[in-house]
Amino acid sequence: MNVSEIMVKDPVTAELPITREEVLSLLVKYKRTGMPVVDSEGKVLGVITRKDIFENPGEEQVAVIMEWDVPTISPSATVEKAAKLMWEENVRRLPVVKKNELVGLLTPSDLLRVVEKKKVNKPVEDFISRPIACIYKDTPANVAATMINLSKVYALPVLDSDAKLCGLITDRDLFDVKFLGENIKLTTLGISEDEDSWTWEGLRNVMNLYYQEAKIKLPREPIEKFMARNVSTVYRLAPVWEAAKLMRLNDFDQIPVVDKEDSLCAMINDMDLMKSLFE
Repeated sequence: MNVSEIMVKDPVTAELPITREEVLSLLVKYKRTGMPVVDSEGKVLGVITRKDIFENPGEEQVAVIMEWDVPTISPSATVEKAAKLMWEENVRRLPVVKKNELVGLLTPSDLLRVVEKKKVNKPVEDFISRPIACIYKDTPANVAATMINLSKVYALPVLDSDAKLCGLITDRDLFDVKFLGENIKLTTLGISEDEDSWTWEGLRNVMNLYYQEAKIKLPREPIEKFMARNVSTVYRLAPVWEAAKLMRLNDFDQIPVVDKEDSLCAMINDMDLMKSLFE
């Protein structure tokens, strides 16, 4: 199987020169968390993500904060080669290029389909690659947001007073219209397009930036009120393809791993599972 069979065709792009606000508008409108950056001829220059913007909240010019000279791949390359390149370079968006022109985009979600289709049977625990960070259910929402921004870990398992997994909190969960209200105007956020064309789901992808800039405030209520409950988990000895299917069907990029007592033992993400395609 080659890249052209699974890539996203005609991906949303940002064309230089472009400002932060213009990129934010695209991220909100198309419900994206990042996109390739191209020149006027469609040549790939780099990638811009919401994390790049979060980490440089005072910078307006995308050319200053984007990642330049990112790896690319040919549409005729194998998916195994693509997975290895994404893993080694630690990139979540791999532009697909033919004759110096962008023709597609490859993401971890695209490769999860391959893991599932190939029925990769190795156990999940073989691909856990990083330490786990947790948070207590009574942590105030504003404190949780600061912890997320400082750690740059955007999804945290939530533990109760018995140290058991009781939920999952992401930076997007903290910015829920139910708790912040519907009176947040896009013009206040620096996005000047027609407000009626956006959805709250897309807006949540970039709301963290405005918390960092102190344009909005989070209530000092416990994250238990905001977190996702009834969290999907995967058993540590389950085959990798089952974890890939669970992530794909639920649009997860990571999932808690539990032992036979159903106790939390790790988190695994889509990049970890991609490794199963080339090892």
